[in-house]
Amino acid sequence: MTSTLRRSILKLFIKSGLQIAPDALDYMLDLEDPLEAAETVIHQSNTSVAPPVLSRNHIEGFLSTRAEMPESHDIDEGSTKVVLPEDSSSPPEESDWSINVVKNPTLDLVGSAGTVEDFLALFNDRFRRIKRIYMSRIDTQGAISPQVARTRRDDARHRKAMNREGMRTQKRPTHVVVGMVKDKRISRSRNVIVQLEDPEGSIVCVIPSGREGIRGRELTDSGNALLLDEVTCISGHVDRDGRMIAQSVIFPDIPTAREIGRARRDIYAIFISDLHYGSNEFLEDEFDSFIDWVNGRDVDSSEKETVRKIRYLFIAGDLVDGIGVYPSQYEDLSIPSIYDQYAGLADKLRRIPKHVKIICIPGNHDACRQALPKPPIPEEYAKPLYDLGDQILLMGDPSQLIVEGVNILLTHGDSLDDAVTQLPGATYKQPAIPMKEFLRKRHLVPMYGGKTELAPLHRDWMVIDTPPDIVHFGHAHHNAVDNYRGVQIINSGTFQGQTEFMRKQGIMPTPGIVTYVNLRTGAPEVKFFYKGLIAEATG
Repeated sequence: MTSTLRRSILKLFIKSGLQIAPDALDYMLDLEDPLEAAETVIHQSNTSVAPPVLSRNHIEGFLSTRAEMPESHDIDEGSTKVVLPEDSSSPPEESDWSINVVKNPTLDLVGSAGTVEDFLALFNDRFRRIKRIYMSRIDTQGAISPQVARTRRDDARHRKAMNREGMRTQKRPTHVVVGMVKDKRISRSRNVIVQLEDPEGSIVCVIPSGREGIRGRELTDSGNALLLDEVTCISGHVDRDGRMIAQSVIFPDIPTAREIGRARRDIYAIFISDLHYGSNEFLEDEFDSFIDWVNGRDVDSSEKETVRKIRYLFIAGDLVDGIGVYPSQYEDLSIPSIYDQYAGLADKLRRIPKHVKIICIPGNHDACRQALPKPPIPEEYAKPLYDLGDQILLMGDPSQLIVEGVNILLTHGDSLDDAVTQLPGATYKQPAIPMKEFLRKRHLVPMYGGKTELAPLHRDWMVIDTPPDIVHFGHAHHNAVDNYRGVQIINSGTFQGQTEFMRKQGIMPTPGIVTYVNLRTGAPEVKFFYKGLIAEATG
C-alpha cells in the first residue's frame, strides 16, 4: 500500500513539474492524508517561487501556510473556482489592512553589471520559469526539446509509396516542442516561419496560413501573435527536412481551473494611475473632487456605504510628470522641479483618509531608472511621499501582493509601446487587448530589444509565475475594464488632459475615470470625475 501511495504522490509532483527530496516524501507518507497534503503542497508551490527540489522544510512550510488559511465556501463559475471565505459581518477597522508582498523588486535585488553572462542568465531564467508552467499542464508536460524533435522526422514520400502499394501505415506522429522564439518571418505564401531554440539546439517551425475553418484561423492568428524572445509550445509533425509543420500554437496561458481569491468582507480597492502631477494638463480640480469623494464629501446616498468601505488605493505609476522625459517637456510643466512635484503630490495624498492604504509603483515619468524591473521611487527625490509613513507603501515595477486574500499584480505597462506595434489589433485605445496577450504569454515584456528596456538580471521578474486575480496597468491613458479567464483586467486611465505631445502622437486620453473593485465579490465599477466625460455620459 505504501509503495503504491509513494508512486501516486511522486506522479502528482512530476506532472506538476516539481521534484521532492526523499526525506520530504517520507514525511508526507506519515501524514494522516498524504494525497491531500501533496495536492496542498502543489497548489501552494504554484502561488510562490518554489525551489528546484522541495525539502522537508519547504513541505512543512507549505502545509503550515495552508493550515492558517480561513475556511472557505467554493462557488463554481464555469471551470474556475471562486473561493469565498467565511462571512465576516463586522465593519472594517480604521486601519485594518491585510497585505502580503509576493514580489517586489527592491533596489538591492535589481542591480547588474550588464555583462554577456548576465543577459544569458536572464533568458535562461525566463526559459526555465515558463517551461515549468508548461510542465504543469497535461497537454504539454510531455514537450520535447527542439534538438530531440529534429530526430523525429517523418518520411512522407515513403508513407505515400506504402499507401500506393496497399500497405498499412502508422498514423503520422505529432510532437510538442517548447522553446524560445529566436527568429520570425513571413514567407511569400504568408506562412509564419519561426525558429524555436533552447540551450541545446533549435528547430524551424512552419505555421501554415491557408488552413480553413475555425482552427485554421486560430492557428494563423496565434502564429501572427508570436513575438521574438517569448517562450512558447508548438505541436505538429516533423517533415523529412527536419522542419516542424505546426498544427497548433500553445501559449502558457492562465489556467481555467484555478481558485480565485476573494476577501472575507465587503471592502473596496481603488485603482488609478498616470496622475502626472506637475504637468500643465494635470486635472487638479478633478483630482481634488476624487479626494473629496474618498473622504465622503458630496457623495450620493447610494455610494455612501461603498465609500465608507474603501481601504486601499493603488497607483500604477507616473505619479508626477517628471523632468526631461520627452523633447520640449519643460514647456508643458507647471512645476519644473522634480522635488517640488513629489512634494505637491504628497500634499494631495495627505488628504486621503488615514484608514486608506496607498500603494504606489513607478512609471516611466517618475524619478526612477527606465529599465525594468524598476525599484521603488527613491526617497532622495520623493521624501515627502515617504513622510506619509505607514499609510503609504512604495514598491517596484512589477509588484505582486495578496490583499485581503486577493492576488493583485501591478505594473505600469511600459511594454504597451511595443505591443501596439507588434501585436495584431493592439492599440492604446483598447489596452485590454495587449493586456490579455501578456496574460496569455505569462510575461509582461515578451520581446527584448524594442522600446521597453530590460535590465540583464539573473531573475526574469517580468514572468507571471502566479496568475493574479487582478492585474492593474497604466501608461495607455485610456481606461479599460475587462476580464480574461477569471483575471480582472484594469487599465486605470489618467488624471492628465491631452498634451501637445499626445496630440502629435495621436493619443486621445480618457481622463478622470476611477475604477474601484469590491474585493469580496470581485465586481468592478467606474466613477467619472472629468466634467467632459460626465457630459458625454449624460448627454
